[in-house]
Amino acid sequence: MPSEIQDRARITFRYDLVRGSCQGLLEAGMHTFVLLIAVRVFDASPTLKAMLAGAGPYGLLLTPLSLYFVARLRTPAAKAGGLFLILSSMALVVAAWTGNLYLFVVATVLGYLLFHQQMPLLVHIYSNNYESHRRGSLLSNSIFLAVLASALFAYAGGKALDADLGHYRYVVLVLASASLLAGWAIYRMPSTALSRQTSKNPFENLSLAWKDKVFGWMLFIWMLMGVGNLMTIPLRVEYMAQPRFGIEATNAQIALMTAVIPSIARLMTTHVWGYLFDNINFVVIRSSLNICFLAAILLFFNSQSLIMLGIASAIFGIGAAGGNIAWNLWVTKLAPEGKAAEYMGVHTFTTGIRGILAPFLGFYLLAIYPAEAVAWIAAVLIGISVVSLGPIKNRF
Repeated sequence: MPSEIQDRARITFRYDLVRGSCQGLLEAGMHTFVLLIAVRVFDASPTLKAMLAGAGPYGLLLTPLSLYFVARLRTPAAKAGGLFLILSSMALVVAAWTGNLYLFVVATVLGYLLFHQQMPLLVHIYSNNYESHRRGSLLSNSIFLAVLASALFAYAGGKALDADLGHYRYVVLVLASASLLAGWAIYRMPSTALSRQTSKNPFENLSLAWKDKVFGWMLFIWMLMGVGNLMTIPLRVEYMAQPRFGIEATNAQIALMTAVIPSIARLMTTHVWGYLFDNINFVVIRSSLNICFLAAILLFFNSQSLIMLGIASAIFGIGAAGGNIAWNLWVTKLAPEGKAAEYMGVHTFTTGIRGILAPFLGFYLLAIYPAEAVAWIAAVLIGISVVSLGPIKNRF
């Protein structure tokens, strides 16, 4: 490998470890603390809770537009990604400062919307700076640190909120600081500007979904799996916190089940999934991950025992470990050279659609059906996605 590529890979890897650690804190905030604060501090309505759960997907939905402007301005991908995270940090500072529910929701949603603009830009950086046969293994290291940071922060944050709900301000300030540091780390990565083709029409790349048949079919499969999985993720906090479900867990117990245990499972399996991604047919990996999510959902929402909830959370964590790598890198196995950011932009856009719809669907179904029924609806969608992978196995 030429020395120049080695240097780019080494610098990118070093700063990506910092970014990954910070992202772990932000993921714990998004999946656990933002919703927990909405439930326990502000007693938010189902609509506002669904809006918070969809904060990341709102951002993913806008990635084709942000890619368009980044490409048009000829801004290096790393510089643009760093700037988005710095702006995200500023929004989260407002969320920590305010005591008003509506301003908290708006600032938090804006913060995570900006945070998610980095996703296709990072894929552009990885595809240029990492060799194709090492991407999964290299990314698994930053994901490992992300998971470790998420677990530690989830435990500490849960304890802090149990001691005093007013500590939520400090929890959100930690998230703001993490976004700022992650922005600095991305800004320092070597990168190039996006292809000029990306700047012609912000939504022209969506045509890849039907021009590339295999890509389009995979997007459909991701949609089925994603709706089934994403509609239940925010419900885990609701299921454990609301008295009508009979668990009434403490804040620390909720953080343990929704963040700490999944994080430990991810820590134990992330490097395994990274190796498998580089060396095994992607369809086999995706099928295995979907089965993990299906089993975790059915077990979690059909249990009230903390032990069974813990086992379900661990299974979810195993799936999430591989799912994170697969979500970030699968387009590099399919996209033509130099087109990874465009393909990823379409993938993040469709992720945003299901990410916005799924929480509203989940909270709506949970309001009229038992938790077990909602789990079965999600499981059926994921099961169909597994079966649909069969026809394209040989294309990977």
